[in-house]
Amino acid sequence: MPGRQEVRRHHRLANGFMATALIRDDSDEFEVRNALSRSYYALFHACHAWLAMKNVPLSRRKHRQPLFEQIRSRRGKEFGDRVEGFWLLRKKADYDDPEFFQGDLDKFRLSAREDQGRLEAEVESYASEVESLLEAR
Repeated sequence: MPGRQEVRRHHRLANGFMATALIRDDSDEFEVRNALSRSYYALFHACHAWLAMKNVPLSRRKHRQPLFEQIRSRRGKEFGDRVEGFWLLRKKADYDDPEFFQGDLDKFRLSAREDQGRLEAEVESYASEVESLLEAR
């Protein structure tokens, strides 16, 4: 059974990744890509913290597909689908998808900020529950 230390560890990583995933007005293509990738990993760790808080063993959430399925079964299909959609965004950010960045850096930054805002809201939806649990104990 997962413990409080594991919940804290994943929560800490989620907060740290989100806090450092910055898209500035002068961010270049790779800083934007990195920020989106870090934002996804913030969500990944927020999900881990939330599932650990629900006593889901690591073996049932260690890899991305089982984690998505655990989120779907415990939080709802739309939540699991969103997490998986953010994984696809991270994959595009980390690999050379020719349709992802098409040369217009201003447009890319704007779009990435919108994606990141959705990611941040999703992270917060998990983190707020985790924080409540950690404060209650």
